[in-house]
Amino acid sequence: MPKVIKKKATKKKAVQEDDVKSAAFQALDVIKERQKVIIIGVTAIAVIAIIFIIISFYSTSQYKKASTIQLDANNYYYGISDAEAPEEQRLKKAIDMYKQSLEIRETPLALFYLGNSYFKLGDYNNAIKEYERFINDFGGDDLIMPLVYQKLVSAHFRTGENDRALDAINKLSSLNNGIFRDTSLILEARHYESSGDSDKAMARYREIVDTFQTSPWTAEAASKLAAVTKETEGEETTTSDSAKEVKTEADAEEKTAETAAEKPLVEKPATEKSE
Repeated sequence: MPKVIKKKATKKKAVQEDDVKSAAFQALDVIKERQKVIIIGVTAIAVIAIIFIIISFYSTSQYKKASTIQLDANNYYYGISDAEAPEEQRLKKAIDMYKQSLEIRETPLALFYLGNSYFKLGDYNNAIKEYERFINDFGGDDLIMPLVYQKLVSAHFRTGENDRALDAINKLSSLNNGIFRDTSLILEARHYESSGDSDKAMARYREIVDTFQTSPWTAEAASKLAAVTKETEGEETTTSDSAKEVKTEADAEEKTAETAAEKPLVEKPATEKSE
């Protein structure tokens, strides 16, 4: 009978106390490191939140300050404040206040009215400068932009920069899918009429009447066309009357000539010689 060989049981090594302590310390270190990361993250979020609150508060405060100065400037612009003062003096005061407002916080209204103040004073170069600044800084303002272009056009015409004025008119025409096309046409028509180019002016007036029946400029355009039509008809009537007068005079002369030709000749009696 074969002999059974018994396997020797392997003795498990006892866990050393030092190994346990080492593992515990490592776990604590990991926990501490994670706590540090969490604390740093929370601290950073808190700092960002505080900065945001401070900036928001400062921005709101600056906005209120700029708005207050702008409102005061508006009162001078419209003659509500210091109404007894000459307009030039009030406008200069308004300009100073609009500039203060813009230094604190740039807003489209303050910039627009700054340009308008220069325009009213006849300082068209500075007005153009502020309008162009508005276009660069607030080009997406669909509400005020059309007004800015109209004032810019007028300022260019007043400084004799007709080409730049017409360029601004074209830009106005293309705003918001062309809804200001009628306004650009009336500005062009007025310019060509004042410069003596009647054909171009009448073509613009005609386009307004034919295409924009509900436009606020249609009545003006129709009036201009009617005046030209009446003037043309008057010239034709005058020409016709003159032709009739000439014909009447010619007929009268011809009739006189015919009458004279039909009269019999009367012979003079012979004078008798005295004896």
